[in-house]
Amino acid sequence: MPLAFTILLGGLGARTEEYLAPILAGEGYRVRLATGFQSLLDTLSRALDLVIVDLPSATELTHLVTVRAACPCSLVVMGPAHDHTLLVETLDLGADDYVQRPFRTDELLARIRAQLRRHERSYGFGLSFGPLTIDPQTRQATCDGKPLALNAEEFAILATLADRPGYACSATLLLEQVWGHGHRNDILPLMQAVAHLRTIIEPNPLAPTILGGSITHGFWLGGMAQERELNGK
Repeated sequence: MPLAFTILLGGLGARTEEYLAPILAGEGYRVRLATGFQSLLDTLSRALDLVIVDLPSATELTHLVTVRAACPCSLVVMGPAHDHTLLVETLDLGADDYVQRPFRTDELLARIRAQLRRHERSYGFGLSFGPLTIDPQTRQATCDGKPLALNAEEFAILATLADRPGYACSATLLLEQVWGHGHRNDILPLMQAVAHLRTIIEPNPLAPTILGGSITHGFWLGGMAQERELNGK
């Protein structure tokens, strides 16, 4: 079964449209909340598929460049209505869409679906590492042709490593990409996730040949020979 898309619902001011969280969850999305500029930046480092940001006024527009630079995916901004200049500036600063308040919920959901379709099409075909295949477009991973029952963090680890085939990704990078900046020194969940992944994809979890590496040396998908070749060593 494909994993749910993860949507961050954040605000550049002192509030965000929290009432949307249960609506989005009811549509089958996985929702994260972040209120305030710094909290939003910290959460943007996590594995996300779409970011919706509440823009209270033109005053907070200066933060949008930083948000766009840190945003790994589509960015939808909800902002004041009847302000054509603000709408144009928001799009020029990198937002993928601008939704004027007040808005119809069904229209917002349609815009979300449209952005997620573009997000899916940005991926290529699935990548294979021996018996393991990772398909970011369908958000599924299989081993020997059998679908794997993964949680969002486990899939995010595999997808991050699949983006860098043969390269060692440091534990810090994985923690930031999957759990966020605030967890960059918390290695326990990463160790537990890697251990579980190895039990379901490795013929011998104690001698891994697919998901290689360690906390000290980083992790990778594929053999060290491939890593040396891709790094020109």
